[in-house]
Amino acid sequence: MGIEGGCYCGAVRYQVEGDPLFKGQCHCRECQYISGGSPNVTMGMPEAGFAYTKGAPKEFRRSDLESPVTREFCADCGTHLLSRAPGLPGAVLLKV
Repeated sequence: MGIEGGCYCGAVRYQVEGDPLFKGQCHCRECQYISGGSPNVTMGMPEAGFAYTKGAPKEFRRSDLESPVTREFCADCGTHLLSRAPGLPGAVLLKV
């Protein structure tokens, strides 16, 4: 399976190849902040098949948590692109 995507303004684009590891919704408080209150819908994909093809994202990681998730987003328009979770090595969590 091949997927291409990117941010709202087009400054950051990505490609990912491989079969989805999972599809799901996260209801944790962190994800509720990212989604504006509702569950965060994600699709886990193999990190080895993922690459940015245009631009580079900005990263955010909370410093007050023991094992924070890294959120990657467009620095220009703010679109959340993906997350990387320490508990899921080898996977990128694409924002659906």
